[in-house]
Amino acid sequence: MKINTHSSIKPNTQCSSDNLHTFNISPVRHNGFTLIELMIALVLGLLISAAALQIFYTSSVNSRRQEASSQIQDNATFGLAQMQKHIRRANYGAKPTATFDEYFMNHRTPQGGVVLTAPTGIPVVSGAPKNWLTDNLSGLVLDGAAISSEWLTQNQSTKSKSNLNGIDNSDQLTIQYQAGSASMFDCEGTAIPEGFYVIERYFVRDAGLACASAIYSYDQLIAGSSTGIDIKNYTVPGETSATTNNLTGEGTIIIPNVDYFRVMLGVSTSTDFATDPASARIAYIPIPATVSTLNNQRIFGIQFGILARSDNPTATAQDNNALRFTILDKSNQSLNAATVSGPKNLRNVYESTVLIRNARGGL
Repeated sequence: MKINTHSSIKPNTQCSSDNLHTFNISPVRHNGFTLIELMIALVLGLLISAAALQIFYTSSVNSRRQEASSQIQDNATFGLAQMQKHIRRANYGAKPTATFDEYFMNHRTPQGGVVLTAPTGIPVVSGAPKNWLTDNLSGLVLDGAAISSEWLTQNQSTKSKSNLNGIDNSDQLTIQYQAGSASMFDCEGTAIPEGFYVIERYFVRDAGLACASAIYSYDQLIAGSSTGIDIKNYTVPGETSATTNNLTGEGTIIIPNVDYFRVMLGVSTSTDFATDPASARIAYIPIPATVSTLNNQRIFGIQFGILARSDNPTATAQDNNALRFTILDKSNQSLNAATVSGPKNLRNVYESTVLIRNARGGL
């Protein structure tokens, strides 16, 4: 076979092969997009990308808000349920006074109820031994001295933090009750020996709403002695070493990320509260600065409210300084300057009203 070599073949030139077929070689045409077509395609692509990004951003914002809302609700629901259960116990194991029986709870009820008072140890007669058998914490001392009022139920306690503008401190709620069974735990998760008493102090610190507790065994003879019962520590039956209490410590967080905690007392001047509820004359009042105003009034329940925030900030158009809240009797409240300048967290208010068990009985 003879092979012809051509240095170049011009377009439209006829060529023949060995089988006598001929074919034409046409000029090569290079097709492409014009500049206008490229610009139109680029604009359309940008529009589609922008729409996709907008959908992604909206979905991301909604997802974060839903997650934040779920965080607050889960944290608050669990913590509120625990608080409600413990507050209902507040008169279990309470003792009567010379004026009222154990079902009439106020600032004088020993070993029960809302803790508003503690004994000072001042003798009834000058020169006599110290008398610790008075008030809510009757017979109790702390580290050999009188228990300070700063650990009791207080309105705007210096031991309880607040992030509201114009309200420097949250309230503090202190309760006590007796463990009626061997399967009860205090607010910090510590098992309470059966028959022992526990004092629980609820307050706000930086991490959230916390609870610190003290467990003690009540002995009438020791309570009435000049030393009283020291709640610095306690000894579990069957054990030799003492366990240190934590009433004055930082406690355990039960509801994280709380900006404010408000407490109101449910009181009544009725002496036939249980038999004639229509004439109960009930009211909810702030924790009084002077507890003697509760003379001849029973405490039958507690209202409390919290302002809780999410763990993480959320994207929102509303600035922190535009937020307003109502927590029980505190209406139209705003955040303080330090919190306003912080991240934009989702915030919700949760409130609860708890009737103390058996508090309506008695005279």
